[in-house]
Amino acid sequence: MTTAGHTARDRLRQQLTHARDRSPYYRRLLGGGSGRGTAAELTELPLTTAADVAAAGPLGLTAVEPARIARYAESRDHRGRPLGAAATMGDLRRTTAAMAAALRPHVGPADLAFVAVPYELSGGAQDTDRALTALGAGVVGVGALSPVCPPERTADLVAALRPGVLATTPDRALAIHARLADAGAVPRALGQRIHLHLGGECAPVRAARTAELWGAVAIRAYGSTLTPAAGLPCVAGTAHLTTALYHAEVIDPDGSDPVPEGACGELVLTTLAAEATPLLRYRTGDLVRLTRCGCGDPRPALEQHGRVEDRWRGATGPARTAVALEQAALAVHGTGLHCATGWSAGRPTAVLDEADADTRRDVARALHALTGATWHVAAADRGAFLAAAARAGRRRLRPGDLEET
Repeated sequence: MTTAGHTARDRLRQQLTHARDRSPYYRRLLGGGSGRGTAAELTELPLTTAADVAAAGPLGLTAVEPARIARYAESRDHRGRPLGAAATMGDLRRTTAAMAAALRPHVGPADLAFVAVPYELSGGAQDTDRALTALGAGVVGVGALSPVCPPERTADLVAALRPGVLATTPDRALAIHARLADAGAVPRALGQRIHLHLGGECAPVRAARTAELWGAVAIRAYGSTLTPAAGLPCVAGTAHLTTALYHAEVIDPDGSDPVPEGACGELVLTTLAAEATPLLRYRTGDLVRLTRCGCGDPRPALEQHGRVEDRWRGATGPARTAVALEQAALAVHGTGLHCATGWSAGRPTAVLDEADADTRRDVARALHALTGATWHVAAADRGAFLAAAARAGRRRLRPGDLEET
């Protein structure tokens, strides 16, 4: 075994011991005893779910005394359940160091960066903020939910300050672009170089088109309140698993068995260095494929395919991820920036932004080739998509969202 392998094994053993001995939740679930701390032993442990975390309460998984907590962060899952996690100063330093190292090829002291991610009870925005600051970049924390800085104010600040880096979701990047364009600005002339996409999984073709609108390059990070900095961009911008901080499994989203190597499944993460909130086999609810990237980084790349609950199921054949459907639709020539897929009026339906009849026909063919089903493809104007996205919040758009008034 390599030195790196020994290090990962040692970290896993120490994390299992720490969780069993110090976390109230895992002490009740697993009892004491250090165990061997091997990957084989890990797979024998029960999975931790979002429901488990929510039921445990704000500090139910916390494995350090209150005096050592440096920050508490919280988010809500698709069912509205609060998922909270505490962090020590050591946890925050490790996250900041990992993010700063990953962003160093893309961001430097000459950059001004806007962080358009919710700051309220959120860890992700603060983690990104600290990492950018550590690299010497100037940071404007515009957030996303603050009444002090509503979307209109964010657009005004972007026009006035011309940040070179925008850290946000693809949907928010499109919304800011639309507000600037409506105000008569030329977003491509504002000098943005880098879009750091945080959350809001979307098809690669859509991420590339969104960045192209600004004349920027899209890079990708992956994480959550419970699993900060789990995937960070390489020099090519692809998110790679942060193997110093996490052990990953990919399992059947409808069960618990591992999927074949290279197949898409639900990402399960075990922390390797968390002091305050250790997690053992946490079901993230996110669909991924572990792949290799051409950058040369040996760590697995996280090819993201959206949420488990957003899959589309037909009468026959396997379930298809929302991202796979979006990629198939938007890869068709003549499509734009938006696509909502799902069931509507009892039939598979895709809604595109401003696609003509020939394009809609070609999209229906592409979706049929992917799923074997006959799709109804409709169009809505881009403004309707932006309004629907604002109403939906973090939830992925469905065809019915475009019918709301």
